Amino acid sequence: MSLDIISFTYYLGAMDTMPPEKHLGFLINDVARLLRRAFDQAAQSCALTRAQWQVLAFLYHNEGSNQAVVAEALDVEPITLSRHIDRLEGLGYVVRLPDPSDRRARRLQLTPAVKPHLQAMKAIANDVLKSALEGMDETETAQLANALTLMRANMARYGAEPASDCVGAIATADCIPQEEKSLS
Repeated sequence: MSLDIISFTYYLGAMDTMPPEKHLGFLINDVARLLRRAFDQAAQSCALTRAQWQVLAFLYHNEGSNQAVVAEALDVEPITLSRHIDRLEGLGYVVRLPDPSDRRARRLQLTPAVKPHLQAMKAIANDVLKSALEGMDETETAQLANALTLMRANMARYGAEPASDCVGAIATADCIPQEEKSLS
């Protein structure tokens, strides 16, 4: 995986003073990569990809969104999202419904069949995050979350659009609430 522009810029700025593995941009990217990899490994038994989990998590909190909105929020091409939806629809987890305001668009809705899979996703995300935060106390975890939230807000001011809080469901299980949501 190549360094993105943030890592690259940071890397160049501090190139002479510290090794690459200590650069903040590199660390952020590497932790994200390792979280994705750990989630992928843990989720293999569920027979869904991380991208499909992200679609499900987004729809859980944004049910009835049309495909264009979901594609933009997940930062994927519409055709890529369409393939994910095809698979999820084939599994009986998602249905496409007509959009009353746009006859060309389809709104996406979760089905009751996905409910146990959402709970499995929550358990997997909790386990992965617990492993990632091992050795950190609650104060350090809160400080990390606050710092990353501030960084995200700072980047939004520079024109980078932050993802929905529940797009990256692999990084946090908070996107699937403790209480059961009715999927009827």
